[in-house]
Amino acid sequence: MKQLFTVLLIAINLFAFAQISTYSPKDMESWQSIGQGNGFVTHGQFFMEEVEGSKGFMLFSPHKYEDVVLRYEVMTLNAATVLVAILNASDRGESTALTLNENSDNFGFWTTEVEDYMFGFRVMAHNSTPFLRKHPATNGESAQIALADKDVMHSGWRHQVECGKKANKLWLKIDGKTLFEVNDDKPHKAGKIAIRVRGTANELGKCMIRNLEIEGSRAK
Repeated sequence: MKQLFTVLLIAINLFAFAQISTYSPKDMESWQSIGQGNGFVTHGQFFMEEVEGSKGFMLFSPHKYEDVVLRYEVMTLNAATVLVAILNASDRGESTALTLNENSDNFGFWTTEVEDYMFGFRVMAHNSTPFLRKHPATNGESAQIALADKDVMHSGWRHQVECGKKANKLWLKIDGKTLFEVNDDKPHKAGKIAIRVRGTANELGKCMIRNLEIEGSRAK
């Protein structure tokens, strides 16, 4: 009987994690945003772009998650565009809330003032390959906990992105291929998901998104 109970408990946990929420481009228009930019539906896709003076334009998921998988298809519209996805973003400390302020569109806010996992998957314009950084960094250690061997995304091509965290495992996949998979012995608690677009060298970041889904159980 005890073994049967254990099997049922595992099955329930797996079912809870397997809950998938899909978001249409129209749904994404209602997501909270920060930074100077525009987000709207066009040609059946969600268009994100910076405007002059932007420090980055971001969208935030309506709900918080602890174990979560974010998937979507994205196409960058110029070579200067840098794309980042953030998982488990919350205030530092025990709270799972995410408090934004007038500095939240600044990249430094996400590296020093909150807890998060930052997946940089379209970062060639910043002279890097795809990476995973955990913020804030432990004293004396690098924030970077994973780095891919090469960049695999191209401007004007549609790619499927998957960023995931389950227990202490984190991974990044592009077009179904795993670029890296790592373990974090002290994983972050629950937090929000964010999607960020940024340009480089005075060029404004622009991208098109479709077929976005979030797999995971919503946290309180």
